[in-house]
Amino acid sequence: MLGITLFLVFLLLWALAWRYQIKLAFGILIGLVIGGILAQFLGPYNSMEEVPIWLPPAPFMFIVFVLFAYAFVAWYVLDYKANKK
Repeated sequence: MLGITLFLVFLLLWALAWRYQIKLAFGILIGLVIGGILAQFLGPYNSMEEVPIWLPPAPFMFIVFVLFAYAFVAWYVLDYKANKK
């Protein structure tokens, strides 16, 4: 019963995001699809000892890699524009 209630609450919150913040709703939808695909490869864990050590910090690592890539691209573009003048 708790699972159904939580699902309905999150569905309502997503519907509000869709109405007022469409970019947020698309981000949530894309994240759910990516999470659903990745969950097929990670498998169920019965205890904390079975969880790989890299899995809990994975979201933070992903954010760091994206920010590094963004910084590199921004640095490269700014350097290219500076050398072009």
